[in-house]
Amino acid sequence: MSTRGPVRWVHVRDAAAIVARGGEEPVAGDLWVRGDEVVAVGAASPPEPPAPGDEVVEIDGRNLLVAPPFIDLHVHFREPGGEAAETIATGRAAALAGGYGTVYAMANTQPTCDTPDQARQTARHADDESPVEVVPISALSRGLRGQELVDLEAMAAAGIGAFSDDGAWLADERLARDAFRWSAREGVPLWQHCEDFAVTGPGVVHACSCSEAAGLPGIPSASEVVAVERDLQLAADAGAPFHVCHLSTRGALELVRRARERGEPVTAEVTPHHLVLTVEDAVAGGTDFKMKPPLRDPSDVDALVDGLVDGTLGAIATDHAPHTKEAKARGWAKAPFGIVGLETAFAVLYSRLVQTGRLRLGRLVEALTAGPAAIAGRDTPGLVAPGRGARLVLVDLEQRLPVHPADFRSRSHNTPFAGLELAGWPLALLDGPRTHLIRSAADERIRTTRCGS
Repeated sequence: MSTRGPVRWVHVRDAAAIVARGGEEPVAGDLWVRGDEVVAVGAASPPEPPAPGDEVVEIDGRNLLVAPPFIDLHVHFREPGGEAAETIATGRAAALAGGYGTVYAMANTQPTCDTPDQARQTARHADDESPVEVVPISALSRGLRGQELVDLEAMAAAGIGAFSDDGAWLADERLARDAFRWSAREGVPLWQHCEDFAVTGPGVVHACSCSEAAGLPGIPSASEVVAVERDLQLAADAGAPFHVCHLSTRGALELVRRARERGEPVTAEVTPHHLVLTVEDAVAGGTDFKMKPPLRDPSDVDALVDGLVDGTLGAIATDHAPHTKEAKARGWAKAPFGIVGLETAFAVLYSRLVQTGRLRLGRLVEALTAGPAAIAGRDTPGLVAPGRGARLVLVDLEQRLPVHPADFRSRSHNTPFAGLELAGWPLALLDGPRTHLIRSAADERIRTTRCGS
């Protein structure tokens, strides 16, 4: 006779889509979790059913996607120094609302994350209440000034996720070459925001006829293409891994595609906004559409979607960049670049790309889970399968809701998607024995019972 104590089960009944096969379309059926482990996928009952006294959390899975929590390689949480726009706590709350379990925080805080103590301080903000892991990214140069490399060995030992000066591209070719050589020796990739500022000049939007007609100074595509080309060459010379942040132009995409075809260890990410919005939207929409890289031509958008479909772009990253309402109200010339994106990413992509038939649901989930995990060198499961951990996100694929920035968990509301009605909203995140409810609608779907009672 068994003497084990009561066990907690989670049973997602009649789920619409369970990510059970890598890169393929999700399967429908039931999901069973025992303790902190998935024990059955697609089956009406587990191999060993709940015993009398076990707690069973029953979840109505109709229209629900079940997937590993999403991973974002590119967020800005502003703390320390910019807490008026975002704190690590509010950033983690926004990440949870978007279905994310892990985020990589860029180094452009005040002070900059360029010392082991600062990296550890960022990581220490993780608490037991939130299931969202924050991984600090180290600056590549001290103070993001591009004049002296950080202590690469010390920062790597401090547990940072990668090195990046992000918005301050390392233009000094000598320093960049040294950094790539170190990267090749140690296997720690450099993540570059590729922008040649000598080409960018005073631009605020993409350079094209519509921005010229509106009297807005433009940022040419060449500013990105030239920088990507240089860094690809330096990485190839050194034999180093290299990751291109928030790629936005078809020219740079083609350079990355060719490098990958040559077998070079090059990866790239794309943002949700660069996959669905264009420069015309920016010119008409105002400074909540002002970001770097800027929104581009429709032909760039089409090329990026194709690059996501064929795998040239391995990950979707939000570049979540919160700014206060006052900062964004300073007009095109003075308003900061950047938008928030964690809370709307899946809904935007599901509604605009999957529901319109341009992208498979399985590929979207892969670009939000297994893809970024591979780029970051994480041993994170991209599947929901027996024997794997029960860290899962539940997303309602059917209910359509408008984007209300005032309801964001983020401290900032600078989104270009305000007012859009979208489907694909995360409802809950399962983290082993704990269930984190994201939206009130989750209450209606969840019932806890005691087996045998």
